[in-house]
Amino acid sequence: FHSPHSFDAATYEVWVPLLNGGSVTVATGDLTTAAIRQAVTDGVTALWITAALFGVLVEEDPECFAGLKEIWTGGDAVPHHAAHTLLTRHPGLTLVNGYGPTETTTFAVTGPLTAEDVASGPAPLGTPMDDTLAYVLDGALRPVPVGVPGELYLGGSGLARGYHGRARLTAERFVADPHHPGRRLYRTGDLTRRRPDGRLDFLGRTDTQVKIRGYRIETAEIETALLAHPAVTQSCVLAREDRPGTKYLAAYVVLDLDQDQDVAGASDLTGGLRAHLAGSLPEYMVPAAFTVVDAIPLTVNGKVDRRALPAPVLTGDAEAYTAPATPTEQALAALWSEVLGAGRIGAHDDFFALGGDSITSLKVTSRIRTALRTHLTPRALFDHPTVARLAAEIDAREEAAEAAVTPAPRDGLLPLSFTQERLWFLENFTPGGVEYTVTGALRLTGTVDPGALRTAVAGLVDRHESLRTTFASVAGRGVQVVHETMDVPVRTAAPADAAALDALLRAEAAEPFDLTAGPLVRVLLAEVPGTGAAHGTEPEHVLVLAMHHIVTDGWSMGIVTRELSELYAAAVRGTAPALPPLPVQYPDFAVWQRDRLEGEGLDRQLAHWREKLDGIEPLELPTDRPRPAVRTSAGAVHSFEVPAALAGRLAEVARDGGASLFMVLTAVTQLVLSRYTGQRDIAVGTVVSGRERTELENLVGFFVNTLVLRTRIDATASFGQLLDDVRTTTLDAFAHQDVPFSRLIEELAPERDTSRTP
Repeated sequence: FHSPHSFDAATYEVWVPLLNGGSVTVATGDLTTAAIRQAVTDGVTALWITAALFGVLVEEDPECFAGLKEIWTGGDAVPHHAAHTLLTRHPGLTLVNGYGPTETTTFAVTGPLTAEDVASGPAPLGTPMDDTLAYVLDGALRPVPVGVPGELYLGGSGLARGYHGRARLTAERFVADPHHPGRRLYRTGDLTRRRPDGRLDFLGRTDTQVKIRGYRIETAEIETALLAHPAVTQSCVLAREDRPGTKYLAAYVVLDLDQDQDVAGASDLTGGLRAHLAGSLPEYMVPAAFTVVDAIPLTVNGKVDRRALPAPVLTGDAEAYTAPATPTEQALAALWSEVLGAGRIGAHDDFFALGGDSITSLKVTSRIRTALRTHLTPRALFDHPTVARLAAEIDAREEAAEAAVTPAPRDGLLPLSFTQERLWFLENFTPGGVEYTVTGALRLTGTVDPGALRTAVAGLVDRHESLRTTFASVAGRGVQVVHETMDVPVRTAAPADAAALDALLRAEAAEPFDLTAGPLVRVLLAEVPGTGAAHGTEPEHVLVLAMHHIVTDGWSMGIVTRELSELYAAAVRGTAPALPPLPVQYPDFAVWQRDRLEGEGLDRQLAHWREKLDGIEPLELPTDRPRPAVRTSAGAVHSFEVPAALAGRLAEVARDGGASLFMVLTAVTQLVLSRYTGQRDIAVGTVVSGRERTELENLVGFFVNTLVLRTRIDATASFGQLLDDVRTTTLDAFAHQDVPFSRLIEELAPERDTSRTP
């Protein structure tokens, strides 16, 4: 479940699984390919995703969907190229096109797609759902023949009563059903045609209502908002798709230049009109392109001639244009031009002012990874939104690569990393615990080849030294012992019923590891009761992967799932797995970390944290019960929705302040905590992946780290000043993130309180 709660598709994501005996997994962040892989690792089998994001993610990595049983997509026309790619790669996957305006309660017309359905043309919508009426009618509300275009009208038990407080619009959109007296139909405004097999094809819109990124938008509302600007005398807004799969809003305006010379200037046109609209409209309704025309063209009938409007030029300031100078700047400008469908891109042009958004940022960062061999997240694009700034960030990373992790000699003892050392100490202090057992389960549908699975597990263990490592004590210090080979058996089980399966999985998670003997990986393949040929269904299994945290982390579990899938497929095919060689192994990282953080290197890092954390005080939140003497892990997560308009405003504040959205939310959180407690010195913790170097991206191991962000709140300062402080603090923390949190605890020796975390 990842949709906003106010999005009607959320009803499908929440209630369909729960009402059919399933469960709902709530996404904790943006839906990326990595997040989908992790969801599959966590046992997710079905996913709803908007058509626009579906196309982006399939283009980036179609293999991220491996392991899912079904995907529902919709909210706009499904990109048939992406659908064909996915269904070709994963023939056992069910892909459902779900169509339905909000006025008909989530979905009205649905249908599974086949690779043949989307081989060369648009994806069919499907057929009406139970108790849903779907008519393709002409202007006189008469049914049109099969294959003839007409407007789609919907009715049935899912139909809404109308629009609250908007009687005129209700009367226009909800009309009497001429075929069933007493019933009503909803005019969708969608042009469709019926196939001979009864399925419907979507052909486009019959009016000016458009859909962008899943949002249904009345362009007339944007035009009215534009006309409220003193410099705008005429306006027209339409959706354009100059590049397949990239739909955006384009605004055309006629200006009275004498009234507002600032907006008339090319350099201020986009920013001035964009800021004006942002004051009254949600972010998704602000056009990506603004074009000044002498007059809005009209047809002979006096209506706006939309076809005569020129294609927008999505570029920056023509007069202030600065050509990209460095090879990195030139490569970025070419990528932005390709993704945004823009013309000339200058070194100081802003990605989001050119029409970029969260969807296109995924495309850009994916292509940057491929073209420049640099791993960037979409957040990096928000932090460095111009060509020049992003290029400088990329080049700086390349300079830092001189201190890359390299293979270490294996003729002596291999040290533990600092994070491993902490877990080694805890295990020796209280052996036999399961707090640091990491367990993941995959639901497998279809026949499983046990031999191929054993080959895949052996290949995975052979590929990653961390998975064939045990730990020993030498002179009182822990060391890594990497074994040339290590047998990790694939155990099998056939529980009698669902309760037995559940008990088996719980027992697997509760079984401790022996760090000195190993292996620190367990694999269990359990049959799902009630499935298989004897029950007239496909066989199903649960594949359980259990590891000790000392050799893995959350990122690593995604790597394990991905590579195990490729190794298994290769074993079934009898081919070599398509996995790139690993430049280093986890012990190489541990040696590199020790070398880098011993002596002067560690002293410099620790000096920073001693200064930043000196005199820190615990947070004293007012609570409704006394704090227990010994901290427990009991707690809960509270989720809530930030309205779209507020989310857009937060992003705007971030961009205006040269900060990231993360920094804005951190500042807000610290400000709220300060006001609740009356304290002015607020520290919060945040987790980082610890994989800033590209050679560590595909390595299984324990890398995560915790950073402390401390801010002193000045009650007399503005929020902008607070954000500046948080931005500086965050950047400083990330620049000194190499010091493990456990080492900070040891070196800074805060007074330990068993009722709190360090």
